[in-house]
Amino acid sequence: MKMRIFILMLCAFLQSSVLAQSASFQKLIGKWEVVDADNKTGRLEVLDSSKIFLAYGQEKKPITSFNADFSKSPVWFDFTVDDGSDNITIKSILLFINDNLVQWQVFQGDAVRPAHFTEDKGEIIYLRRKKE
Repeated sequence: MKMRIFILMLCAFLQSSVLAQSASFQKLIGKWEVVDADNKTGRLEVLDSSKIFLAYGQEKKPITSFNADFSKSPVWFDFTVDDGSDNITIKSILLFINDNLVQWQVFQGDAVRPAHFTEDKGEIIYLRRKKE
């Protein structure tokens, strides 16, 4: 009897581990968009692992390097943006709500990245996959 309970618990644990690791870089590929209160559009465009862009309004900046840890939930997604004369390093967390919606929070400067989303550390935005 104890062995059956142990096997059921092990199966449940393995299933939850597999489901928890369903996020991957492939899932992030695409064009993601948010519209702010002033009707300005922000975008994260992930064409492949070497071509990623961040855009707001008419400005579009390349992400020159990134580090993503998909083993964490929410995913840690850190990147460097080329801002012309300066490179800006940004820490962020993101969570795939579904295939077409991502919850994202960005932390600039030396901010300590929290383990979970929190309103007091910065604005939480929702990116929707833009259909082509």
